Formats: sequence, C-alpha cells, structure tokens
Amino acid sequence: KMEGEAGGVAPTGDAAAGATKDMLVMRLDEGIAKALEESQSRIGSEKADVDEKTDELAKEIEQMEDKSKKTWMHDHGLLDADGRARCSFHFCRKLFKDKTFLHKHLLKKHPEYLVAEQAKCHDNFMMQAWETEEVRPLPQILVDCGSRFGFVPVTVTGCDPDVVDPEPEIHAKEEERIKRLEEEERERYQQRNANYHKNQRNDYHAGNMPENYSNSNEANPKAGGNQNSGFVDVDDMKDEKVEINFDNVDVPMPPTKKKKKKKKKLL
Repeated sequence: KMEGEAGGVAPTGDAAAGATKDMLVMRLDEGIAKALEESQSRIGSEKADVDEKTDELAKEIEQMEDKSKKTWMHDHGLLDADGRARCSFHFCRKLFKDKTFLHKHLLKKHPEYLVAEQAKCHDNFMMQAWETEEVRPLPQILVDCGSRFGFVPVTVTGCDPDVVDPEPEIHAKEEERIKRLEEEERERYQQRNANYHKNQRNDYHAGNMPENYSNSNEANPKAGGNQNSGFVDVDDMKDEKVEINFDNVDVPMPPTKKKKKKKKKLL
C-alpha cells in the first residue's frame, strides 16, 4: 500500500483493476439499458421505419402466406370415412382423431415444407424489384481490353443487364496521362535551359567565360539564337570535310628483290 499526498491510502493493483472493471461493467449496463429503451419506444410507436409502399407490399405478402398456409394444410391431410385425418406425406402416414391434431402435427413435424411453399409467394415481388433495379448485386464481369490493358472488371447495370465497353475510356485516360507527362518533361527541359543560360550570362559578366564565348547573343539575343551561347548540343549532327594533300609526302620505294642463282641439275 502507498500513502497519498493527503495522507490517504492508495488502492493496490488488484483493487484498482477491480474498480476499473466495475466501471466498465456499469457503462456497458447503461448502454444496454439505453438501447433496450430506444428499441421498446420504437416498437411501441406507430411510425414506420420504411415507406408506405413497402408496408403495403409486406401486408400483401403476409396475406398471401396465410392463404398459402391454409391451402397447404388442406392439401396434406386425408380424411377417412369415420372422420379421422391422416398425414399425406408418403414417409409419415400417421393417423389422427380429427383435422385439428393433424394440423398441429404438420406444423410441428413438417414445417420446412410449409416454409418452402410460402417462399413461392415472394418470387413475383423479388422479380419485379430485380427488373426495376439499375445497380444489381452481381459480380463484376471481366472484359478483355487487349494485351496492353488486359482484363478490366466492369459492373452490370440497367434494367436490361448490360455493360459498357471500358476500353475507350481507358485509352482516353492513357492519352491524357502521356500528354501530361510530355508537358511536365517539356517544362523541366525549358527550366534547365533557362537556368543554363542564366548561369552562362552570370559567368560572362563575372569574367569567367571561355574564349570562344561571344557576346553577340548578349547584345542581340534574337540575331544569333543559341548558336554562340557556348551550349553544345550533342544531338546536332554536323558534316565535317577533311582535305588530304600528298604533294610533299615522300613515299618510300619498296626494296628490290635479289636474284636467285639457278642450281645446275646433275645428270
């Protein structure tokens, strides 16, 4: 235990952890109570969370489900001559005292078949909602845009399922990107050229220019252009002619060959 500045005793580690946990539990309980209160008030209020058209469709579907339930229970019960009822499922065929017990049996033992029959009431409404939906919950389709762009995912839209060819838009974006890169490269080149000429002029005024630098461009920059600015363009191809004169050149003569003596043949 540690004594505080006011002379009190500070809680130990376990006690502090317990107090923190109790505080978290209290906050969680308050949040749950608040959520339950809001949900109860929402259930008790007459204000609907959806529009009136959806409420009307929901009521119509409920009526169709009730009608389908009555028809299904009537179709799956067989009445004997003595008034007893039998389950019509071929794997069951249980016999009951009257239709009341048969209906309880059908709802308790075979509810999955009733749910499947009632689900058919939703088909027309789901199809109508599907046909009127523009953005449908479908996976995207891969469209082949050539070897340059490859397969591009495209969303299916419209009342009649259709896709838009993405290749023209991709080409337009690619051309715009290339044009932007060329403009940036041109701006960088102009900036480098301007900095180079600025440095050349500063060096000329400071007296540090080479001998081959001419001040004609400084006096009249429109007359000479960039020819005498001292800038050497490596891409500027020039044809240079070389003249060769052999008038005063002594060409050494080749040495004379020695005559070989012929040997006499012995007979």
